[in-house]
Amino acid sequence: MAASIKIGRIFGVPLYLHITFLIILPLFIYVFSDPPNQVKILGIPLTFKDLATTTTVKYVFGTIAAIIFFITVLLHEVAHSYLAMRYGVKVKGITLMIFGGVSSMEEMPRLPQQEWRMAFAGPMTSLAAGLVCWLAMYGVDALNSSSIVVQGIAILLGIMALYNVLLAGFNLIPAFPMDGGRVLRAWYAFHSDFLEATQKAVRVGKFFAIAMAIFGIFTLDFFLIIIALFIYIGAAEEEQATTITESLHGVTLGQIMTTQVRTVHPDTTIQDLHNLMLTTRFMGFPVVENDRLVGIVTLSDTHKIPRDRTHIATVRDIMTRKVITGTPEMDASKALFMMSESKIGRLVIVQNGRVAGIVTQKDLLRTVDMILARRRTLWNAPRQMAPQAPPPPPPTY
Repeated sequence: MAASIKIGRIFGVPLYLHITFLIILPLFIYVFSDPPNQVKILGIPLTFKDLATTTTVKYVFGTIAAIIFFITVLLHEVAHSYLAMRYGVKVKGITLMIFGGVSSMEEMPRLPQQEWRMAFAGPMTSLAAGLVCWLAMYGVDALNSSSIVVQGIAILLGIMALYNVLLAGFNLIPAFPMDGGRVLRAWYAFHSDFLEATQKAVRVGKFFAIAMAIFGIFTLDFFLIIIALFIYIGAAEEEQATTITESLHGVTLGQIMTTQVRTVHPDTTIQDLHNLMLTTRFMGFPVVENDRLVGIVTLSDTHKIPRDRTHIATVRDIMTRKVITGTPEMDASKALFMMSESKIGRLVIVQNGRVAGIVTQKDLLRTVDMILARRRTLWNAPRQMAPQAPPPPPPTY
């Protein structure tokens, strides 16, 4: 993830701190240490304000509390990731950021029994951490000690108990992108297909977001309005992403790739390459030498060469040699994910070491539109034959 710092690994999964974490951490330290007002829930203080000690000591305790809390947030995400890896899902990293933690996965488990277990793992970990801290708090309180350190530890345990229980409860709200939204989708998926289950869960999530926003407006709680907006956008993005991946699932690149591929030789001059781009209106070309793919070149690559040297410099000087490729058998949904993650607009299809075709993001999204259009036609006329794989789109690379 951009603007993130790698801090280590756990279970082989990279851990990152997002730059926004540096914004939220001082705020939590302040809220825990010595805010203007003391806040209590069930008689348990959520800050060190009433601790009979200096402001410096309060901030020491507040810093420790903030760090431990974010460690528990990390454990929440690790629980998701650990179970995901057990189900064969590749986890690319865990990032701590302003809204908590995010586990970046290549895909969600398609089986509902796997998704709800994985979704539940995080909140259950937070709830378990909260209950352990709660019991430990009562154990420390039973000492009835006058020591500032012991009293501070008791408050610290109380803060961790309540915040982790709240974290578990908040994440179980049945709305994307919270874990509760995934649990709800898994429940729907037991009775319908994955896309329909997602659409139903998204509708529930949007209802919660709208209700939360209305309540926030009437109570002038702007933080609640921001959370509602976050939930609504997250639900819409989940629906869009699932619609695309489900539409492409089962479609291979061989079914949609452009097989008549224009290629260039490494010794082609940049000037000739520009002329070819103007003629064909293609913005990128595979680079082939002796019938073998050796690189790829795009219009942006040509900007590396000054204009007065375009008649001398060649494609070999500017091409990208490490080319991300696919195969005709590759699932189109996996290819789109790969292209999005790598931030590339086209994927060269290679078979037996030779260029067999090319697919662009526009090709994939056009295929999604075609599949959705045919699906709507089938819904309106259920007796029609099921559609075959879409015909290859016109070349757009």
